[in-house]
Amino acid sequence: MASLAHPNALTLLNKVTCPHCWSMYSPEESLWISEHPDLLGDAKLGFQHAKRFLPSRFSPQGDAIDEMGQFATRMACPHCHLHVPRSMYQVPSLFFSIFGAPACGKSYFLTSMSWKLRQTLPKRFAVSLSDVDAETNSRIHEYEEQQFMNPDLDTPVALAKTEEQGDMYDTVNMGDHSVTFPRPFMFNLQPLSSHPRYKRNREISKLVCLYDNAGESFFPGADKTVSPVTRHLAKSKCLFFCFDPTQDTRFRRACEGKSEDPQMASRTSRLARETTIRQDTILLEAIQRVRRHAGLRDDELHQRPLIIIVTKWDAWKNLLPDVSTDEPYLAIEGSKLCSLDSQRIKYTSERVGELMADICPEIVAAAEGFSTSLTFIPVSASGTHPTLDPTTGALGIRPRDMQPFWVEIPMLMALHNWAGGLVGATAPGSGMEDGRWMQEKL
Repeated sequence: MASLAHPNALTLLNKVTCPHCWSMYSPEESLWISEHPDLLGDAKLGFQHAKRFLPSRFSPQGDAIDEMGQFATRMACPHCHLHVPRSMYQVPSLFFSIFGAPACGKSYFLTSMSWKLRQTLPKRFAVSLSDVDAETNSRIHEYEEQQFMNPDLDTPVALAKTEEQGDMYDTVNMGDHSVTFPRPFMFNLQPLSSHPRYKRNREISKLVCLYDNAGESFFPGADKTVSPVTRHLAKSKCLFFCFDPTQDTRFRRACEGKSEDPQMASRTSRLARETTIRQDTILLEAIQRVRRHAGLRDDELHQRPLIIIVTKWDAWKNLLPDVSTDEPYLAIEGSKLCSLDSQRIKYTSERVGELMADICPEIVAAAEGFSTSLTFIPVSASGTHPTLDPTTGALGIRPRDMQPFWVEIPMLMALHNWAGGLVGATAPGSGMEDGRWMQEKL
């Protein structure tokens, strides 16, 4: 790869992990994507895609030159031929996976989480979050605009369900068969000038790949060679399992008389949820896939964190009236920045875990038998219960009422553990900032 001679090539990683097929390769093995409009037709992606090529000529800036003399600026994986952003060649990547049953609220959670992170990270932690490219995150942009930037504040909005096929997947011809790969959402994370480790920018910047599959992808038997859409689970630094209390009859029974959410209504109500899904089967299937693809024995604990995200907290918060929904941040003395209140998060996790163990013990047992690090985080993607749209008869959230809480906490915890000092937290019970972040300001 000729760009290795360029001064900026010193920042290239030794190995790159493709965010689509998860194969690892050296930067010099990369294919490049032709820019000339006549160079269409790729052996693995089809005639409508630009031709991929292994270059022999480079510009002085290190860009490849295609066979028609055009400078190419985009690179592709040598195995699946899908586009790999240039950031992935320079910035270490973190893989995170979100999974759960169909209609558990993953899309709402993901949308509110990304929106809150865009506000919270710069303001409280001096970290910028930006899209790797607008096309990759276009689905999130669409959802954010519907819920948080909608000029019509009073018409209830319902997000489209994540499907098992469509614009969130790519199909690749791998010879004698075609394989479907999921498209991740990708974000760049960099410290701002007021961050205590700003001078170590290149060391602590990260690129986050976040996967969100349709719940049906986690049904037993859905993981196939031609559709390995959930094998990112084995690559993930942290797993986020979304548990939906409104889909559990025991939770609904416990909330009788304590919740105004129509999703918690009795089954006789026309607004009640029409389906009840065994969410423990989704979790157990995901656990088996991680064990299988990560090479773990059935009795071996996974060394990476599992966070149980208990969604729709606004609907069941009266079951834990002593647990506050206030933001778990602590101001850092002498600074405008904050740190995560680990002690508060730990207390909340313990209380939610106790409630889960009482109402749905099979979920807790499965999680404890899988991961060495288990945390329960309650979230509300909307902050309020859905209302009935009189025009369509469907449930939705009015943009005016959107007030999510705790949705950013699972990702902030994951970043604290894996992002090398981008996000600070207090050590539980100490009242002191964690040494991985608040060291001397360089």
